[in-house]
Amino acid sequence: MRRILVTTSRMPFALDEIRKLGRAGHELYAMDTFPTAPGNHSRYVRESFVVPSPRYETAAFVGAVEDVVRSRGIDLVIPSFEDGFYLARHRARLDPFAEIFAPDFDVLARLHDKSRFLAMAPRLGLAVPRGYTVEDARALVSTANDFGKFFARPVFSRGGVQLCTNVGPLAGRVPLQSCEPTPEQPWLVQEFVHGTDVCSFSVVHHGEVVAHSTYVHPRTLEHAGGISFESIDESGTLDIARRIAAHTGYHGQLSLDYMRTDRGLVLIECNPRPCGGVYMMPGEMFVEAVVHPQRGRTRCVPAGIQRKVGVAIMRELVCNPRELRENLRALWSPARDVYVAGDDLLPALWVVLSYGHVLAYRWRGTGANDSSPRRSDLMKAYFHDVLWDGEPIADETQLAQRSASEQRSAS
Repeated sequence: MRRILVTTSRMPFALDEIRKLGRAGHELYAMDTFPTAPGNHSRYVRESFVVPSPRYETAAFVGAVEDVVRSRGIDLVIPSFEDGFYLARHRARLDPFAEIFAPDFDVLARLHDKSRFLAMAPRLGLAVPRGYTVEDARALVSTANDFGKFFARPVFSRGGVQLCTNVGPLAGRVPLQSCEPTPEQPWLVQEFVHGTDVCSFSVVHHGEVVAHSTYVHPRTLEHAGGISFESIDESGTLDIARRIAAHTGYHGQLSLDYMRTDRGLVLIECNPRPCGGVYMMPGEMFVEAVVHPQRGRTRCVPAGIQRKVGVAIMRELVCNPRELRENLRALWSPARDVYVAGDDLLPALWVVLSYGHVLAYRWRGTGANDSSPRRSDLMKAYFHDVLWDGEPIADETQLAQRSASEQRSAS
């Protein structure tokens, strides 16, 4: 039996992992920055914690994780979002007590930065869209115009937030003139790639993929993030994941997005963390892959496994009446719900209550400038305190120097 701490338990895939590990008999602990995080309320969690934000209070967050790891005898920490970047930056402080199931910070940063990742991919023989990094609004407009059909987003972004394009259902949703790249926060502009969205999720141990799932999302939240999922047989994604994992020595959970085109799979971006592919992976397969992997082989999820996020589909029913029939079909499909589980009912209630985290973000004035319930505002609010957008993260020496300076100033 392992004692496992899952961080950022608000994420639906964190809850799914908690349940799978808990059903296998492991002792689970969970934490997040607000008390209504659904994963904190799973029956499989022995104890949950509310901790400071890794983004805004890094030193306090790392200290809280260390306290829990040491006091509860945790031997494995599984980050569920970009909190893993902060833990990886401070892994020297945590490694003596527990394994952090994430690669080194430099690997995470290289894969998370879309420009750096897509510059690396061709060296591994992987197809990517043509693109350029821009650092000001004028270059953004000029480059987009040169492509004609384009899509653009910050090099540090996630969840389809701030995606700007002039093609498809998202065309004009984010006006090009409202985007403001800077040298500190550059944008990536690429040629638009026509095709079918495909995603993959892998569990990787020291450069070796031990479990892998490939899936599509038949229904999306306002044509961006998936709210229904189905595993498919797409062997090419495994080869791509293996090349990236071996090249970087990756260790942890690895997610990739592709476009299936007439010329094959085109790699779009990397999310060096878990994603919806967790849902399709059977519990026994996932637990084996994370806790006691069988090296030298890769277990793959079979095609045809379906999952859905019912609460998100219900939101689409209200906000997108033009697709009423399709959303009703998805809601009443036999796909198993991500949040609703017969042996673990409370998280389904807490996912509704967790919307208070979004409201608090908006009330502080850090959300949208208007009152319209846009998806991008919801996603920003749900992620804002656990993401990493390339800002410097102080290491242990810098934190110690800062603490000493603050103590001198106080005295």
